[in-house]
Amino acid sequence: MSAAVRYERTGSIGVITLDRPDNRNSMTPELLDAFSVASAAARADGESRVVVVTGAGTMFSSGADFKSTLQRDGDLRAPNERSFAMYEPFLSLLELPVPVVGALNGHAVGGGFGLALVCDMRIGALEAKYGANFVRLGLAPGMAISYLLPRIIGLPRANELLLTGRVVDGAEAERLGILN
Repeated sequence: MSAAVRYERTGSIGVITLDRPDNRNSMTPELLDAFSVASAAARADGESRVVVVTGAGTMFSSGADFKSTLQRDGDLRAPNERSFAMYEPFLSLLELPVPVVGALNGHAVGGGFGLALVCDMRIGALEAKYGANFVRLGLAPGMAISYLLPRIIGLPRANELLLTGRVVDGAEAERLGILN
């Protein structure tokens, strides 16, 4: 399995680890491919009763690595199809037949926040920051955030966070219902 993402099982607990700590576990094409492999391994593992998703190092994920080429060269699909292809590896967690717990060991922003929201439960560090800062970058929220966040914390609160790009600390994330 690729070094960018690992899948391991101990007893009945499967663990998917984003393993690019030197780059804040940011998302690159290589990480997307490795996540697909790890997610497929988790889905095929009949011994796991829960899957934990976490990040190596001190950060869960900083989202997209804008220094990498997230769009693959020669990809002639429509922009919305290319975007879905980028998010599809992470959305595959929704297909796992067991609960998925996000162990947010540090900041989860942008696409990393979206990955966290795909998890059935999120347990996070109180000193970490959580949020969808897309609007501050001139982008629309990706990773199904605009779909998932209102269902988790309610539409008015989700609108505030999404339209301002405000990030919150762990204590506020817990009060809002982002963290369990």
